[in-house]
Amino acid sequence: MRRLGMTRDLWWMTFAQGLWGLGFGLYGLLFPLYIEKLGGGPVVVGLLTTVAGIITALVVLPGGWLSDRVDRRTILLWGWIVAIPVPFLFAAAPHWEWLIPGVVLYFGSAFSTPAMQAVIVSEAPPKHLSTAYNVVMSVFGAGMVLGPTLGGYLASHYSYQLVFVLSGILYGISTLVMMRIKPHPAEVRTRRQIEWRPRTRPRFFQWMIFSAVLASVQGIAWPFVVPYWKSVGHLSVETIGVLGSIAILAATLTGPFWGRIGERLSLPRALGAGLGLLVVGWMALLWAPESIGWGIFSGLMRGMGEGSRGLQGVAVGRVARPGETGTAYGLFNLVTELAGALAPLPGGFLFSHWAYAPLVVASFCTALIAWWLWNGLPGRPTPVPPVTT
Repeated sequence: MRRLGMTRDLWWMTFAQGLWGLGFGLYGLLFPLYIEKLGGGPVVVGLLTTVAGIITALVVLPGGWLSDRVDRRTILLWGWIVAIPVPFLFAAAPHWEWLIPGVVLYFGSAFSTPAMQAVIVSEAPPKHLSTAYNVVMSVFGAGMVLGPTLGGYLASHYSYQLVFVLSGILYGISTLVMMRIKPHPAEVRTRRQIEWRPRTRPRFFQWMIFSAVLASVQGIAWPFVVPYWKSVGHLSVETIGVLGSIAILAATLTGPFWGRIGERLSLPRALGAGLGLLVVGWMALLWAPESIGWGIFSGLMRGMGEGSRGLQGVAVGRVARPGETGTAYGLFNLVTELAGALAPLPGGFLFSHWAYAPLVVASFCTALIAWWLWNGLPGRPTPVPPVTT
């Protein structure tokens, strides 16, 4: 595993991520249905998703700035600790408005995300950064593989409250695991390194803007996959949970492989190939929403495609300089979360008027982005062959 760039601390972080993903997976996929159960509709789903994205955007930049100045382990632990009460707040909510404090607290804990990304960059060898980064960041999905199926079963046969309580317990165990990593003081910074202008950092800002566009496109559709399956496909909660687990499993298993592909192929082309698979998955979902077979195929394609999106974070880590990695990831997460936060609101209105609309828009735009990436990011010089006589 060291040949893949994985160190002791990266393994502890991976284990903690997996446990947290299992806890979140118990209710994450089914959360739109819980919102409906408490009196909310598609627009409310979009509203809460937007609130989550805005809160995340507000905290990641200060968190990234702080992670370049204080011990990153401390930031990680506090990010884990403040989110532990969230599932218990959800369990006690009598109406959808009462979910807002929990949403704010949970996504406010994202201030620790840049610190985690910075630790990965500092721990992993540069030549294996793509693989190590994708292993740590994608294993969150490994915990979510069993989560939707188990959560769907418990919610159908018992109650959502039981689901949330079990989730809170898993969050607590994950926090104990995270305590096993050693302190990670910030790197030494120099005055020359503090430059954040597009003119001086063109590749960083190019990746940041591109990732924001992709986040906005995906944010139009992904919060409404479960309501789409329920209202158009008329699938049961348990079936939706199983199909969700398939997509998450595919994303988790292929994440490290996309890292290896990115090391051998250019990051833009590898990401473009992944988004092409994502388009195939969206199209299958549109073709036969009521079919379990097509649903499985769609989940596999969408999951494999989603597994490649971690390469965006790898690209940011490669262009960030020592001493500014946390701030770089803070800026990156700020623009992507803000873009993704604005997208679910129009997605909710589109879904209210035509349930197919969010998926149609996302499929078309993702296909354009995939073609764009496969042919190279705009603004990147194209080598000109020498003229022969």
